[in-house]
Amino acid sequence: MSAQEHDYRVKGGALASAWKIAAGVGVAGVGAALAMGASDPKRFAYSYLFAFATFLALAVGATFFVLFQHVTSAGWSVTTRRTAEFFMSALPVFALLFVPVALHVDDLYGEWANHGDPAAAHAPATLERGDHAAHGEPTAPSPHGEPASARRVGHAVEGGLLSQEQIEHLAHSEVISAKSAYLNKGFFYIRALIYFAAWAFIALSLFRNSTSQDASKDKEWTRRSQRMAPWAIPVLALTTTFASFDWYMSLLPSWYSTIFGVWHFSASMVALFAVLTLTTLWLSKKGLLGDAVTLEHFHDLGKLLFGFNCFWAYISFSQFFLIWYAGIPEEADFYHLRWGGGPWVNVSVAIAVLHFIVPFVLLMSRNVKRNLSGLTAGAVLLVVMHVVEMYWLVLPNYARAMGVASREPGSLRLSPLDLLAFVGVGGVYLAAVLYRMANHSLVAVGDPRFERSRHFENA
Repeated sequence: MSAQEHDYRVKGGALASAWKIAAGVGVAGVGAALAMGASDPKRFAYSYLFAFATFLALAVGATFFVLFQHVTSAGWSVTTRRTAEFFMSALPVFALLFVPVALHVDDLYGEWANHGDPAAAHAPATLERGDHAAHGEPTAPSPHGEPASARRVGHAVEGGLLSQEQIEHLAHSEVISAKSAYLNKGFFYIRALIYFAAWAFIALSLFRNSTSQDASKDKEWTRRSQRMAPWAIPVLALTTTFASFDWYMSLLPSWYSTIFGVWHFSASMVALFAVLTLTTLWLSKKGLLGDAVTLEHFHDLGKLLFGFNCFWAYISFSQFFLIWYAGIPEEADFYHLRWGGGPWVNVSVAIAVLHFIVPFVLLMSRNVKRNLSGLTAGAVLLVVMHVVEMYWLVLPNYARAMGVASREPGSLRLSPLDLLAFVGVGGVYLAAVLYRMANHSLVAVGDPRFERSRHFENA
């Protein structure tokens, strides 16, 4: 069947109604997680945030990919771009999926969300005598500009009143107090609204431009997306960077990393290319893509998957190495929870080996990238490791939140809530993706570069 005779649409069958099944599974999963989490809201909050982070990265990565294709006027990717657009188009769904996160701010971010006066929080238990502030005496900064809390810590140390852990508590509180202008509930909610508004506008505008062109074949739709891409990329980059600060980095509010936003971007792109490769392979095997997607396209997807995974490894190691080299306690806490001992060390090693070393060796060869079985194996492995990495990002903070000292490695305790939240969030998100698939062409047939993409060949 020629390209002119193939309309690349889903016509009945299981795929046409798959979105209903996904929606049912998603709603049931979220409902079951909420019901089970009622008795342990803090554990539910962390499990849910893990699932939210896992699928949000995929949607964000898809949006970046589509924007990159437009800003470069890429022709090779036209026949594969629509699959990414499906994953991108469901990005606004995360505004709804964010509601449980917003309702559990105290459980997830209570360390800064409920942060008050550090002295008031710790004085009754730790500063029983010898501390002027504990007895209501003035706590103004010294003439030399030394913070009052620092002077209280110094006095307590000199008097032998505080243990090392209590001293660290006061210092930790001082760090959080300095961030209170940014880390507070009101501003947190306002920023979230800005993020979702920007993402929804970008994703829905790009998807409308692409699908409207299917019928009209009007080149103006392509030009609109190309005009939009140069400003949408920095907007998406800034909003996703600050969202990663707000939702993931602030789980440990005394910790910070200026490269964290780039790390989140790299992880999102690896997840996108792995899922995009597998989805395109599946649609192709079902015969839904005709001859629009060939081995040449899979070769390029493999190259992008390999390249971005190397970029992810470079960014991940750079963050780790610079923090380790500096040896600043506030910076090292993040890695101490994951490398300082306990079962999380095994997960950290597994990420280093299975997220980088094995895929690097597997996908390096041109022959493997052009072998669909080898490419599939590499993509499946990286999808699995993306899920593991998001779990590694969020869950070590749970043990710490349950009272483990800030410098102690967290415990690894799996829970049915992890699976229920994952299935719930994933089901709702994929329902939106599959609904778009069932109602639109699987290939951007109206794009003026469609024929060029269909006959694309690697050099």
